[in-house]
Amino acid sequence: MKRALITLVLMFLAGLAQAKCEDEAGPGVNWTGCDKSSLDLSGADLKGAILRRVKFTDTNLSKARLQGADLSFSKVTNTRFNGARLENVRFNNAKITGSDFANSILDEARLSRAVIKQSDFTAARINKVNFYEVKIEKARFNQAELNLADFTRAKLSNAQFVKAKGESAIFNEADLEGADFTDASFKSAKFEEANLINAKFLRSDLSEASIRGSIIDGATFEEAKLSSTIWVKYQRCRRGSVGVCE
Repeated sequence: MKRALITLVLMFLAGLAQAKCEDEAGPGVNWTGCDKSSLDLSGADLKGAILRRVKFTDTNLSKARLQGADLSFSKVTNTRFNGARLENVRFNNAKITGSDFANSILDEARLSRAVIKQSDFTAARINKVNFYEVKIEKARFNQAELNLADFTRAKLSNAQFVKAKGESAIFNEADLEGADFTDASFKSAKFEEANLINAKFLRSDLSEASIRGSIIDGATFEEAKLSSTIWVKYQRCRRGSVGVCE
């Protein structure tokens, strides 16, 4: 009798779990552990939704509203977030591959320790976002707005930041080998003790930025603005320096 009761309870709980996955999209919905692949959720209102450990493969979330949603530990593959509202969203420890965040708004989001591969953040708004210890491969941040974004100890080799703007952004101890900052503006940004081997800062604005303690072998600073920039060995470049720290 006792064993039969336990079985009924487990079946009931399993039914509840299944019912959660079948819930309609809406603010605060709890889809923890669900598979939401190949769905068209474009424009959906998922503000504050609990989406931890959710599988999103080939899902369309373009222009969706996901402010404050929690996607920690989720697996996101070939999913569209272009034009989505993602302020204060959490992608901590998520695995994101081949996904589109172009023109999305990610202000104050948290992506610490996430793994991001071959994804596009072109022209996205990424102000005050936490990318602590994130691992990023072949990602594009071209024309993105990254003011006060924190990439401390992130791995960003070969990432593209062409024409991006990141005033006071932090890249301390980050791996930026081969990264491209051509025509970008990172005034007052910190690249301290970072790996900048073969990085490109062609025509970029690094005024009042700091690269003290960084490795810059093979890095290109041609035509870069280095006014009052703190250089590798702690010396400050003179005002008006261009291309070379004088």
